[in-house]
Amino acid sequence: MPGAGSLRSTTAIWPMLARPTLADRRSWGLPVTAFAVIATITLDVIAGAAVFWRIPGQMSVIYRGLSGLAVVLLVMPLATLASSAARLSARRRDDRLSSLRLLGARSGTLRLLTLAEAGAHALVGCLIGILGYGLSIPLLGLLRVNGSRIGASSLLLSVPALAGVIGALLVLALASSAVSLRRVEISPLGVRMRSTAQRVSVARIIIGVVLLAVAASAGRIAPLLGVGTGPVVSIAVVLLAIAIGLGVISIVGPKLLAVYFRSRLRRARTAPAVVAARMVLESPRAAWRQVSALGSVCFVAVAGGAGVALIGKAGSADADPAGAMLIADIRTGIILTIAFAFATVACSVGINQTSAVLDRRDVEVGLDLVGMTMAEQEQARRRAVLGPLWFVMAVSIASAAIVLMPLVGAALILDPLTMAVTAAVVAAGALMVVGGLRATRSTLAGVLSGGLERID
Repeated sequence: MPGAGSLRSTTAIWPMLARPTLADRRSWGLPVTAFAVIATITLDVIAGAAVFWRIPGQMSVIYRGLSGLAVVLLVMPLATLASSAARLSARRRDDRLSSLRLLGARSGTLRLLTLAEAGAHALVGCLIGILGYGLSIPLLGLLRVNGSRIGASSLLLSVPALAGVIGALLVLALASSAVSLRRVEISPLGVRMRSTAQRVSVARIIIGVVLLAVAASAGRIAPLLGVGTGPVVSIAVVLLAIAIGLGVISIVGPKLLAVYFRSRLRRARTAPAVVAARMVLESPRAAWRQVSALGSVCFVAVAGGAGVALIGKAGSADADPAGAMLIADIRTGIILTIAFAFATVACSVGINQTSAVLDRRDVEVGLDLVGMTMAEQEQARRRAVLGPLWFVMAVSIASAAIVLMPLVGAALILDPLTMAVTAAVVAAGALMVVGGLRATRSTLAGVLSGGLERID
């Protein structure tokens, strides 16, 4: 822990360090924007969950369960984005940190300075996020839930709730920055990252296959159990199968991704293909983690879309108004959850790729010097990000289809339109991720031009 001397030094140095930081918009623009997005989406999701939680009547338990599921599904992408933003904020002051180290500043002082700036970025972003939340609730208030419009007033959170959310995000930002700094070594000559080779065990595949077989069996026997014991047991077994399927995706994903990109590396015939495969194989877990949150979202989207399609057909026959409203609300919730998740992952991809470009600046300048153009480097980055993205989506959708084969097959036959709408929303979300990646092109251009100027 830094001592009192480091704290006094930090208090004295921080105003001097803050002035050049404010002048350099690139050092704070992305982290602040990321935390603004995080705060806006988090507050919107919590406000929506509170609306579902307050719905009275016999369906209240179902609405509460659905709101809890949506919050759980969005926790992972939001936490990933917050961690990425905090790490980027902690790594954007390399030159100034090494200069202060050269002038005699202690490591504890430098770490406190970095944490203070990361916390300031998170605080400013969260305050902007509150403004974004205020601007978004009139639009969200137009949505219909339980047969009536939500209304903007129903989405207003109390001041203690706002303070609690912002406080939690600040704690997450500081914790992520502190963890990131453990992998950074600050010396008078520069700032370098400590890294170790990461291996992914084959045991993940074995465990995943066993769990997938269990989940598929549970999904098949669920309708039979419902005949003798009632719908509650059947629903519980289906939820268990879904939970196991989500676990399988997390367990086998990194290993399958590594195997897939090793095969792509062996078949690579161009420089961008080789570089892209090497970028993923350098850390398959990190590549998977960047887009893994979409795995659970796509899995639940397939399961939820199939469930809504089947229940909708059954409900149309029974003509139950309460059931029809529930189906419409579930459909709306699925679409919003997918949209929020993809927006969060798109921002996370932008943040992670910006951080990766800055961390690998020497490699990128070196590739440029040996003849790899910026267009080819951009193609390699696109393959390194979108390859895992398509892979995650394919694995999660295939897992959902295997685990819930009877439901998905029946839904495709009875109500293909609902499944098509779900697929269209997922495709639109993937395009958002592509947009997040393209937004980092200017960072790569700046790194290449700056590196070549230093060499000249």
